[in-house]
Order: sequence, then structure tokens, then C-alpha cells
Amino acid sequence: MADRANAGQGEGSRPAIPYVALCAALGAGLGWLPQYFHGPIPYKFDTHYLDGSLMVWAFYSARMLIGLWVGVSTWPRPWWLRGPLCGAVVIFPVLFISLATPECGWPCFGVNLASAAIVGLCVAGIAFLSTGRHHR
Repeated sequence: MADRANAGQGEGSRPAIPYVALCAALGAGLGWLPQYFHGPIPYKFDTHYLDGSLMVWAFYSARMLIGLWVGVSTWPRPWWLRGPLCGAVVIFPVLFISLATPECGWPCFGVNLASAAIVGLCVAGIAFLSTGRHHR
């Protein structure tokens, strides 16, 4: 008797993993990695009498949302284009904070944009390898 979870699947096929949930979970996990390499660090904002421990959450929350956007979007179709594009689009509004901070400027803008695109690429790639699908 076939198990309900495996109903309709052939021998050796992959189990059905909800694509959006997988991408959201991957994004929530992988979104934390850039902070260990380049920040942002609260001190950069504290020197301007801004609450740095609160300001950095704009970056953290945007990075953690990259996976959700990779999961719910369907354009562009190939995962290797959609992942980096979603990462760049999600982090872009927050990058204006980097431009407004004298200690950061364009170098921080570029590093944060690149790391967001890499997170998006990793989320989309791992989701593709896990599910065999380009999108939901």
C-alpha cells in the first residue's frame, strides 16, 4: 500500500518539498552569513548618534527575506538568474543607509549588494538541487 506522502511518485523520485517554504528557510539561515564577513556593525551608526543596534536590523531582515522572494517569484525563470536578482532587489533600498554613512559609502554599498546577490544565488541553487525545480 502506497504511503500518502509518496502517492504519485515514481521509484527513486525526490520527495515533495514545498519550494516556497524551503527557500524561505534557506534565506532565513543563509541571510545571517554576511554579517560574519562584513557587517554592518552598530558602531558605524553609533558615532552619528543613531541607535546602531537597531539600524543593523534593516540589513539583517532584508537579507533574511531574500529566500522568501526567491521562493515566490517566477521571473526570470532560470534559478541562477532569479536568485541573484532577488537578492539585489531586496537589499537595494537598505543600501541607501550605507551611502548616507560617511564611514561606509560606495564600498559598503558594493559589498552588501554583492553578498545579497550571493545569498540569493545560494538559496536558489540549493532549492534547485533539493527539488529539481527552477521555481514554485
